[in-house]
Amino acid sequence: MDLEHELRALRIEWPATPSFAVRVERRARRRFAVAAAVVAVAALAVAFAVPSSRAAILRFFDIGGAHVELVDTLPSAQERPLDDGLGAPVSLAKARDVFPQLLVPPLEPLPQLRLAPGNFVSAVFAYRGRPVLLSEFGSGFFLKKLVSGETSVDHVRVRGTDGAWLSGGPHVVFFNRSPRLAGNVLLWATDHATYRLEGPALTEADAVALANSLRRG
Repeated sequence: MDLEHELRALRIEWPATPSFAVRVERRARRRFAVAAAVVAVAALAVAFAVPSSRAAILRFFDIGGAHVELVDTLPSAQERPLDDGLGAPVSLAKARDVFPQLLVPPLEPLPQLRLAPGNFVSAVFAYRGRPVLLSEFGSGFFLKKLVSGETSVDHVRVRGTDGAWLSGGPHVVFFNRSPRLAGNVLLWATDHATYRLEGPALTEADAVALANSLRRG
């Protein structure tokens, strides 16, 4: 018996050779997406770290409900007191009711809390002998900041999350009333809340330390 001859005579319907092109293409796209994400994160880190790179790469970014945008020229804005346009005085219970994620400074007695439309809660108090403004708001409120090349924007870690420290030249902030000039500011956010500490005399270290010392209202 010629086994080889008989095997060749058999009529076998072999399945078509599968195409691997789609899988390879998808894997390639996945690798490209991961690489692109890594490059984007690296570029953002460089933008935060190097002032000259910041102007070219970092045109805008969002932290919670705060939108920060780099512009060539700041719009006209007034310089006003920190307690201007913050809304009506409100009790701690009312502030906590409209804003459950409320944080307050470790002071006794607590500074007067104020409530503006959009459940925007604020308080002005003294920190190391200088006035500081603490503002906090939820997902229904949006705040816009315009910074120029004279303002440094640095990445910070505060209360276990990422934030931004704006310092140096003044920037313009839009909320509640007409735009005003703002000084040094620390921004950070959680899933449902955005926090802002402002003080012309604040240093980065003091701002982060103060933010970390805030307690639940």
